[in-house]
Amino acid sequence: MDNLHSVIGKLIIECKHEHDVDSRAQILHRINTMLPRSQKIKIPSLITNDYINMALYKIEENPKLTA
Repeated sequence: MDNLHSVIGKLIIECKHEHDVDSRAQILHRINTMLPRSQKIKIPSLITNDYINMALYKIEENPKLTA
């Protein structure tokens, strides 16, 4: 489980440093596939930078996911 947290943490950092919205959306989708079913986020079909930032914040704030 610690390895999963580490991978999610690295992907969050990668996503934050990416400038291209499409690439950020792909990273967010990859993160979402790794989350437990109960923790998955609902990703809309139109994704903006603001949405990605908000979603990353929610994921980071969940201690079960980034501990």
